[in-house]
Amino acid sequence: MAEIKAITNVTLADQLSYVDKLPKGMPYMENNGFMIMGETDEGEEFSFVSCIFRVGGGKDGPWQVDDVYKGQTTFLAAPKGHRGGMQDNHFIGNRTWATDHWEKGSVEQVGDAVIWTLGNRQHICRPPYWEIKGEHMGIEFDLKLTGIGNAPYHKGPFADLEKNNIAGFEHPVCAEGTIKAEGKTYHISNENTFGCQEKFTQPAWDLADILRGETYYWNWWASENVRVFIYYYPSVGKTFSHVTVDGEEIQFSENGHSNISMEEKEFWIDPKTRMRVPVKWHFNLESKNGVIDLDIEAAHRTYYSYLTTSGATMHYGLHSHAEGSMKLTDGRNFELKDMRTYIEHGWTAIPLRSHAE
Repeated sequence: MAEIKAITNVTLADQLSYVDKLPKGMPYMENNGFMIMGETDEGEEFSFVSCIFRVGGGKDGPWQVDDVYKGQTTFLAAPKGHRGGMQDNHFIGNRTWATDHWEKGSVEQVGDAVIWTLGNRQHICRPPYWEIKGEHMGIEFDLKLTGIGNAPYHKGPFADLEKNNIAGFEHPVCAEGTIKAEGKTYHISNENTFGCQEKFTQPAWDLADILRGETYYWNWWASENVRVFIYYYPSVGKTFSHVTVDGEEIQFSENGHSNISMEEKEFWIDPKTRMRVPVKWHFNLESKNGVIDLDIEAAHRTYYSYLTTSGATMHYGLHSHAEGSMKLTDGRNFELKDMRTYIEHGWTAIPLRSHAE
């Protein structure tokens, strides 16, 4: 295995649960989750998501539960090198409805680790290292993750949570270990993977109301020396970006906002859901420090769903690749070839409240 230099700016305390720091009675959502993508040692492209959420706020709140731990798992493995349009690929995944029956979850600090547990899985947090161990839906995972850069606290630092009622970050990582699914073992290595830890505590939104006729984008791009993250959520006024070149942050945000364009160029009718899904985009990010232009094409998909008061939402995770350029005002220009790309976006699929009697 290649030696990876561990880099992080997050603390062990950042890994704890903080819903008790929000105002009493405020509905909440908390996540300690991971997304990893890349190539297996056997030659497939893959993506793996493992999230442990803590949500609550009462039966009349957006999640319609008092205090529940719930989980999300998706796993996709597909032949490497596919080009030429979307595939109706197989994947393993689950809906993430708080009102379903979930096993008891917990968060505890044990020595130098914070451990999030839900059912048979654990997220063991010792920054700059993390472990994802256990099983869900027949998927067995034993992964070690290493921080490979500083995390942007785009939701704010946890030290200010009680003042702002929101805190959280996205932390770039790589991963090594094994994933077993449907009778096959996949080996993954640090040098062929990229991903992130997402950790936040915030008030709960009625997502099915906010995303009615709207969408959002949560995207990562990675090449050998360039990483780009955007969180583009116009309906809640969020347009954030984080760009690094060889570990150096290039500022593309001003006062917490970025000039982002995600132009949807081509759509695909998913045979499984009959939904019309964007699968080609032109992405543009501009600031006083430069311009990034990328053409993006998706090849494979996963999806999951939330249930909130106003209905159910659908969220697609699209395995994609991107080509383009980054031109900086300091004179540096980068040709961006075959960037590994993860596109997540979602919308309200069932805009109906329950009104059960």
